[in-house]
Amino acid sequence: MSPYLSSPTSTNGDGQTSTRHDPFKQLENDPAVLPSSLDPFTITTSTGFLPLHPPSTKLPTAFHALADIVDYMPIAKVDGTPGLLATYALGPTIDNGALPNLTMELDKLVTGDGLPDLSEVTAIFRDYAFLASAYLLEPCWERWNKGLEGYGLGREMLPACIAGPLVKSANL
Repeated sequence: MSPYLSSPTSTNGDGQTSTRHDPFKQLENDPAVLPSSLDPFTITTSTGFLPLHPPSTKLPTAFHALADIVDYMPIAKVDGTPGLLATYALGPTIDNGALPNLTMELDKLVTGDGLPDLSEVTAIFRDYAFLASAYLLEPCWERWNKGLEGYGLGREMLPACIAGPLVKSANL
């Protein structure tokens, strides 16, 4: 039987009692009153399997450098001017230290009850995921854009300033 369909307390094959997490505990609750330490993809009747709250577009102050790079990263920025990917400058910008390693800053993203603020962590993970992809594949984009044969190879490794926060936010 599925662990999601059994009662919260059950007996396993060894006769020991175990407590199971109730995935539908918040089903009838209003997402507006649920804490941001709750899994952002908690299922409710009003949001279904979508996030409880609209994704955050403003990162915490400590992540200002990340937000700036993501804002300048697109091929064409919001104002229509060329971004870092248009000029193949994303990799050099990162490699020259424009993004500090913010891994430890993730520990400071907590709610009033001391639990991780998963709403903010999810937004940070999203931005690092896009940045990681763009950083690794920028050489392929440059090669294709210049009309060279094939995509070539992307970068082989993520720098710690991207990999560290990406892994830590994924694990939270």
